[in-house]
Amino acid sequence: MDISVVIVNYNVCDLLLNAVASVYVALEGIEGEIIVVDNASTDGAVEALNRTYPDVITIPLDRNLGFGAANNIGIERSSGRYILILNPDTVVQEDTLRTMLAFMAEHPDATFAGCKIILPNGAYDPVSKRGFPSPWSSFCKVFGLSRLFPKSRLFGGYNLTYIDPDQTATVDALSGCFMFCRADELKVLGGFDTDYFMYGEDLDLCYRATKRGGVIYYHPATSILHLRGQSTRRSSIDALAVFYEAMEIFARKHFRSNLALLWMLRLGIRVRRFIARALERFPAMGLAVVDVIATLVGFMIGSSIKFGGPFVYPDYAFPLVLILPSLIFIIALGVVGGYSSDDRAPGKALLGFMLGFFVLSTLPYFFKAYAFSRGVVLVTTGVAASIGVVARFLWLLYRRTFGAEAIRRVAFLGRKAIGPEARNAVRRMFATRPVAIVGTVVPAFSDTVALGEEALGTVENIGKIVREFGLTDILVFDSVLSYGEVLRAMEHVAKKPVHFHILHGSLESSDDAASGASMTAVIPSRERRASVIALRKLRDRIAAGMALLFAPVVYLASETPGVHLRMLWEVLIGRRPLVGAARGPVPTMVEPMFSMTALHREGTLSAREVAQIESFYSANQSFLLDCEIIIAVLRHRRPTVAIESVVKKGKRLPG
Repeated sequence: MDISVVIVNYNVCDLLLNAVASVYVALEGIEGEIIVVDNASTDGAVEALNRTYPDVITIPLDRNLGFGAANNIGIERSSGRYILILNPDTVVQEDTLRTMLAFMAEHPDATFAGCKIILPNGAYDPVSKRGFPSPWSSFCKVFGLSRLFPKSRLFGGYNLTYIDPDQTATVDALSGCFMFCRADELKVLGGFDTDYFMYGEDLDLCYRATKRGGVIYYHPATSILHLRGQSTRRSSIDALAVFYEAMEIFARKHFRSNLALLWMLRLGIRVRRFIARALERFPAMGLAVVDVIATLVGFMIGSSIKFGGPFVYPDYAFPLVLILPSLIFIIALGVVGGYSSDDRAPGKALLGFMLGFFVLSTLPYFFKAYAFSRGVVLVTTGVAASIGVVARFLWLLYRRTFGAEAIRRVAFLGRKAIGPEARNAVRRMFATRPVAIVGTVVPAFSDTVALGEEALGTVENIGKIVREFGLTDILVFDSVLSYGEVLRAMEHVAKKPVHFHILHGSLESSDDAASGASMTAVIPSRERRASVIALRKLRDRIAAGMALLFAPVVYLASETPGVHLRMLWEVLIGRRPLVGAARGPVPTMVEPMFSMTALHREGTLSAREVAQIESFYSANQSFLLDCEIIIAVLRHRRPTVAIESVVKKGKRLPG
């Protein structure tokens, strides 16, 4: 037998089916087998696999043994001359196995070989080829030197970034998501070291192989897609702790004879772990710099008001009077969650500044020499809180409108027309975010005839399509498309802010429970509805009044200035809501000036889809969401037009 493909699965049933489907295609004409070792998944992966692919050898385990131990079970069961270690969150091209077989035959010295790995946004994954860790390479990685000087052999040793990603080369190590191995060599090495639960075992295996004189190759003639980290996201495993524990095991195991080197490596690992843990617990720690600057500005303003100068204090008070307020505010904000990344961050920040004010106001009772003025403390807190709260709101708004959490603008890649079941399933797939389904990107110009207006353009122009339509996600579930076509499309949009999702033909299902969470409206009480509507009207009138102050700008920037100025006036006098889902909170209200439905191409929304959008907006409406909708509508040039105004047609790019 030529190849045994060993896949270890843990709670990623849908991704596993995709991976196996791609391997089946790649094995055509090759004598091979697929072995799936399941680490006690609870999502029905084994049953689904046996039902869909009965020829696959499945080995269900009664507990999670970890990546290395489970792979060793599959390796022991294998009978191929070559063994491919493959992650379940990958997709291989049609030519991948054939290309790697030919390469190993041409390079009899090769122990292991890897290929180019592509991320969901089409970018090259630098873990495709790796160097063994050293104090210097770890230092360059931690402090960003490898990113600043990626082509330097001196600084780029961690991921061997100085080696051209399109050049075949010998490397130190490969990623465990795709390792093409000579079976006899792999079995002589004893497979993976089971001291590692997850992470590090691939690095360890490559290190042991090179110590025995083995040669490891990176061969980019073919590529795979890797949806990195899906298994860990769907489990209770502390991936960060496991990763750095694996690095500690590697350092102790292979560098114990050199105590100085071991000490430096362990120090570097712990520094990286501390930084990573801090960023995980406080993802918005960058705002601490804003808080420090805001506190200093507030302190200088307060001092100037009270004492006539920003630094009119006794010499003994410096630098404590400058450092202590910022430090107390940062600690208070950290305690109450002011550096979190959720929607409540501005409110938590306000609470943190209030707590900091209480502490600063209390301290002079115990340290009389520093009781200069509580008025300065009050002004400092007011300025710092105002800047801090606004900064967090703008940061959240940026993430929601331009970042990873932006309103999802979705297109399909394929040759088939998209039915209503698929559209509804997509909305359920992105149930926590507003979704706009824009159209379909087709492989060739000849495919545009069948799809008509739904076709946005061809794969050749996919970069321009992504830019023009502001796409955030591209979904692929057309079984007619080859995996090679999909990966080539992904490489066309490398480094653009768009993610691909390769689905296993499940979108046409109309089963809501199987397809994901549904959008459910929360019906507020009558009193709650009345207060919300009153607050919204006040907020809308303030916003409309401010917009009308800049009427010349609105007139010059708008393609239909008369309509927009009239609509702003209607918002100001309460006849029209500024933002809404489609028809507003009650059916009798006129269409809002900005709505979520305006983000869609005209003519694509069914009554059910509109109801889903209204339900989502009703359940999640907030000032932040309203700002998102306004910016998204203006950004994508899909302005909501009043019932009596002219509808702007959507663009279609030529093939």
